[in-house]
Amino acid sequence: MKKLATKKSLEQQKKNKFISIVILSIAVVIAAFLLIPSTSDENIEQHLYSENAPIFGSKHAKVTIVEFFDPACESCRAFYPLVKSQIKQYKGKVNLVVRPVAFHKNVGSVVAALEATKMQNKFWDALRITLYYQNNWAINHVANVDLLYPYLQDAGIDIAQLKIDMQSPVIAERMAQDAKDAKTLKVFKTPTFYVNGVALKQFGAEPFKALIAREVKKAYSEK
Repeated sequence: MKKLATKKSLEQQKKNKFISIVILSIAVVIAAFLLIPSTSDENIEQHLYSENAPIFGSKHAKVTIVEFFDPACESCRAFYPLVKSQIKQYKGKVNLVVRPVAFHKNVGSVVAALEATKMQNKFWDALRITLYYQNNWAINHVANVDLLYPYLQDAGIDIAQLKIDMQSPVIAERMAQDAKDAKTLKVFKTPTFYVNGVALKQFGAEPFKALIAREVKKAYSEK
């Protein structure tokens, strides 16, 4: 004889059915999530690094900082000494690659000028000068490359040749690639940092130093 279901047992059955539906729904969501194409480490690196980007620091360092920066960005200027100090602190274990992007008004010409200084092997000198005198050529966040030229000239850069190189299709291609990579990586503000492909999620000096320390430890840990 079949046992009649009590009110309590019916409620339990409904509860169990509801739980089963919830578990199944979660499983479907997880499965769907796993099927979504994700950006692998290889893909991230593809958009992080550029063969045209010079390296500051040891080329043999196992830890690389990639910085997307706008030369008119005040935070980029403020952070630059800290970035360089970290490279110095770790003595050959950390290096730097910078990817210039044009977010501020009229800064495209300044980015082009910086790119063109690579042809004279003067990029790092030019970057230092550009950031140091930022207030003099980027007034109220509006860039004026003509105001920058005299400072670059003082750094030993041939301005006449620079202006010619700035018009090169090669420079335009490099700038387009930097902008495309920044967009792919969803870089919408500067500076944006990656350390060995790991994004700095919380902006600030201490989180930045902590991320570098963690990646250095990981890269140079004894096995």
